Amino acid sequence: MRRPPVPPVLLVLFAGALAFTACAPAKQEVVFWQSWPEPVVRPILDRFEHEHPGVRVRVQRIAGPGARERITAAIDSGRVPDLCEMGSTWMPQMLASGRLADWSAGTADLRARLRGWPLCSLGDAVYGLPWVLGTRALFVNNGLLARAGVDTTHLPETWDDLRAAAEAVERHGGGAHGFGVQGGEREVLFKKFMPFAWGNGGRILSDDLTTAVFDSPENRAALTFYLGLRDVGVTGTQVELDRMFSEGRLAFVISGAWLLNAVSRDAPHMHLAVTLVPRPAIDRGTNASFAGGEVLVSFAGSRHKELALDLARFLARADNAEMLAAKVRSVQPAATQADTSAFYRSRPFESVLVRQFEYAYFPPNHPRWREMEAAIEDAVDRALRDRRPPAEAAAAAVSEAQQRLAELVGRS
Repeated sequence: MRRPPVPPVLLVLFAGALAFTACAPAKQEVVFWQSWPEPVVRPILDRFEHEHPGVRVRVQRIAGPGARERITAAIDSGRVPDLCEMGSTWMPQMLASGRLADWSAGTADLRARLRGWPLCSLGDAVYGLPWVLGTRALFVNNGLLARAGVDTTHLPETWDDLRAAAEAVERHGGGAHGFGVQGGEREVLFKKFMPFAWGNGGRILSDDLTTAVFDSPENRAALTFYLGLRDVGVTGTQVELDRMFSEGRLAFVISGAWLLNAVSRDAPHMHLAVTLVPRPAIDRGTNASFAGGEVLVSFAGSRHKELALDLARFLARADNAEMLAAKVRSVQPAATQADTSAFYRSRPFESVLVRQFEYAYFPPNHPRWREMEAAIEDAVDRALRDRRPPAEAAAAAVSEAQQRLAELVGRS
């Protein structure tokens, strides 16, 4: 059975459609490796594609223990993504490798609009862009304080305030403890002790990163104070201390935004407060804390470095970074505009974490930084287990850490 002939007008239309398709420019593809579930980032990437109609973003999730190995293998093979999210703990080694694209010129106008530049800089050169950050503040169970007779209208502002309130809770008993002292735990203990040292004017390395300066009166005094908190609290891992706090058995703990999620889920009726890490005294020191985060980078071997920078700038924009932060509730935008955004004005606990960035310290980009951090943690952990008076144990620990740090600096 013969088919009826196609009308000439349809042939003309079909031919025109083919010609239009053949002439339509192909979209450029930007390959983006990152750690968040795709439903979290896809709406932000859709906004980017809408504003850049000639670009398509192909996102791949890299997360977990194998992420670093996968990035290293990609660099070695030359098959690198255009844009890659990288945790700040990886940055010292990546910067030392010389494999990252130099974004100094392309980010100069953003310097005052983002925090976290020390995470991706070597001197004046910039090899990445801060995206979202994390820090730690002091979490307070006001219910336990009130039960112990502590005035809850004034949160601890100084070391003496913190110790006195923790001592009252410890003395009251009832299965509750005062302060959660972080025990020996890699990449955690450093972040819990060093806020007291930094707040007291302590340092780790000289400004040019060539000399260890850890053995100082400021660091010894901070460690003496930290060791003294054992008498008015309990020692444990981060998970253990966070759990105790959520269960209402701990009055004070230094922790991050993830604990807000746990408390809202497990203890919604807790009389919670969050405040800056206490300073040494009202007229001395600062409310220091640790800060790290996620950095966006491109590689010297990436195919679309300019588009990657465009995408990185878009992701770090205050509204887009805030969209991510609002979904994951464990990080805050690097954008300084977050300080006054409606989102944080309506969330006072999270706004404290944003304010804590004003006093936060970022780890230095020394190629042996992870070993240096471990040296400090080992020394502090031994001091925590040392039953000598806190001042003696602190002096020994600081001296030990100084020696190891000096060796590491000398081998770099």
